[in-house]
Amino acid sequence: MLDGRSISPRNTISWFALVIATILTSFPVWSQQSREAGTVATLDFAIAETLFAVQDLPVAMGGVSNYQSWTEDDSLPPHLVDIGSNPQPNKELLSTLNLDTILIPLQYAYLKDDLSDIAPVAQLSPYNTSPLLGWEKMLAFTEEIGTRTERKREVNQLIADAKDRMNRLRDTATTLPQPLLLVQFLDTRHVRIYGRNSLPGIVLEQLGLRNAWDGPSSRWGISTIGIGELFNMEAHFVVVDTSHLPSRRSIQKNVMASELWGQLPSVKAGNTTLLDADFWVFGAIPSAIRFADSLVKALEDK
Repeated sequence: MLDGRSISPRNTISWFALVIATILTSFPVWSQQSREAGTVATLDFAIAETLFAVQDLPVAMGGVSNYQSWTEDDSLPPHLVDIGSNPQPNKELLSTLNLDTILIPLQYAYLKDDLSDIAPVAQLSPYNTSPLLGWEKMLAFTEEIGTRTERKREVNQLIADAKDRMNRLRDTATTLPQPLLLVQFLDTRHVRIYGRNSLPGIVLEQLGLRNAWDGPSSRWGISTIGIGELFNMEAHFVVVDTSHLPSRRSIQKNVMASELWGQLPSVKAGNTTLLDADFWVFGAIPSAIRFADSLVKALEDK
């Protein structure tokens, strides 16, 4: 009985159908996405964090816990699917997903044939052998993701925002110490140095800051040298803080407490800054912006 009128079974069914339809249309993005949109799977953190920046893409990703451990990022998409380790993804799980494409880095070429049986596979990386300079490579990499996922507009906005942020940080970086040497402890005797084509090196160039390392480096822009070689480096040391990683905590603590480290000229002069590693060191635009923000703030507070 409603307003003194009785409701027939047929009217009751119609009324409930109307209510259900109203509820479903209240959530157009997810209801439509779950029915029609495919998932983009990736085995690379640089690709993954770029996909995360394109807000509405459903993503399947390998190595989720490793990415979170390094970056301490608690804002990953709620519907993210963990497909296991990057070198050995869970192919059975992948085959159950509605995949549009699988995006993998260059070093996992050996997986391409097997994964192609599940979905179309593309290889891409911001650290490739093209003649483009580091920042241009990163932009081209980002644009390619936009093309392959049909998110050109969103990716173009990401790039525009990144350029604007870098320009504003560059204006405030003119008074910061330089040259800078970007260091990460590998063990008690060796450090990793981030050169020109590394993510930190690319950011330094965009900020107008000089990188003290002009030696050889790998495709990822990194070099490994002995700690003793730092005696010859006249620079402000920026140490990538990895103490939040259990496997790295004791190494960093022991090196920084060692007599050898304490005798380095830059260390004795107080020309060192410990930088929180809240970015992926082999990442893309999202990590580049986080690194740039963290670096400028840390050096301003010095």
